[in-house]
Amino acid sequence: MSDIIDNEELDKDTVEAEVLKDIFRNNYSLLTETTVSLKKSYINKLHESKSGSKIAVGISNNNSVEVFEITKGSLSSVCRLSGHQKSLTEVVFSPNDDQTLYTTGHDGVIKMWDLRASGSCSQEYKDDVDEQIVRPYECMDVSCNGRVLCAGSQLVQDDAYLVFWDQRKPTPLGGYWNSHTDDITQVKFHREKTEILTTGALDGLLNVFNILEETEDDALIFSLNVENSIEKINWLDTHQVTCTTQSNDLQIWNTDSGDLVKSYTRDKIAKSIKRSKGDDCYLVDTFMSNDNNPVLLAGSHGANGDVLRSVTILEKKLQPRSNFKQNKQIVRCCWYDKERDILVTAGESGLVSVWSVESVQPSSCKLTTSLHDLRVNRHKPY
Repeated sequence: MSDIIDNEELDKDTVEAEVLKDIFRNNYSLLTETTVSLKKSYINKLHESKSGSKIAVGISNNNSVEVFEITKGSLSSVCRLSGHQKSLTEVVFSPNDDQTLYTTGHDGVIKMWDLRASGSCSQEYKDDVDEQIVRPYECMDVSCNGRVLCAGSQLVQDDAYLVFWDQRKPTPLGGYWNSHTDDITQVKFHREKTEILTTGALDGLLNVFNILEETEDDALIFSLNVENSIEKINWLDTHQVTCTTQSNDLQIWNTDSGDLVKSYTRDKIAKSIKRSKGDDCYLVDTFMSNDNNPVLLAGSHGANGDVLRSVTILEKKLQPRSNFKQNKQIVRCCWYDKERDILVTAGESGLVSVWSVESVQPSSCKLTTSLHDLRVNRHKPY
């Protein structure tokens, strides 16, 4: 056994440090960083308010939520929210109001929190079924107009449920339970169309719905086979969804046509961030950069788990973009502010980190050379 461990390949950079510096040119420096607790904490969820002035992080080891006020140079705690009796699984701000936050978990309850009232719970949304049957929710989202809530459940008595609520009423509008055959891991409303919803599950299906239709069968626009359990989905733009699988592969789907646009394996992503061992590579999330290019944030479990890098998703390749050299943890979630060009990351060490692109210092080489030439070539006056 010791021989096997000794001979196991260790993850490492595939190029020298100087080459890394040269190819990862759009680097970010750490502006500020805070920990959510003096005790060991694990952050697995992060969401931002519409204005970008607040972020909320879900802390898995005590099922609480920490809300921060964020500026470009600082993080200040607003409040801590507690109330779920079982594992907290999702944190979502209202798209219309920086002061309203929703959470859900395995206790089968969605809670609406009013941050103006010291973070008090102002509403609970529950199923209208027998209280003996609890649907543990793995995920939730809010429609872009803030009116409709949707939660996705684990498999309960052979059914996985998508349950809908009107934001103004605590009892459900209805639900779908025939489109997925395993735990639903993600639900994401379209950013502009209130009726369009995408869902992902452990059954490997990426479903696209129009929830204005009267029946579940009519509502289902596409049922796309990812051929792997889905970990995370994200709207990249108005017609493309990125899908991260539990084996850390990345796929991009067109929700207008139902076509697979791009697909990248874990090994290919590891090579693109210049790491030697694909099995240690993990994916965080995708976002659109301020230059309107899709970006993938990824890291490595190898060494100290502090490797965090990003790549730009181009037409035919993944191009190295940023190297977060001051990272100290395995990152599980992130948020990018396109307007301010800042990135917030959080992860397994309970750290919330705010990053800003490094300013490029103007080179003095040309000026120095010119002055040197002037001194050498100038004519003496005698």
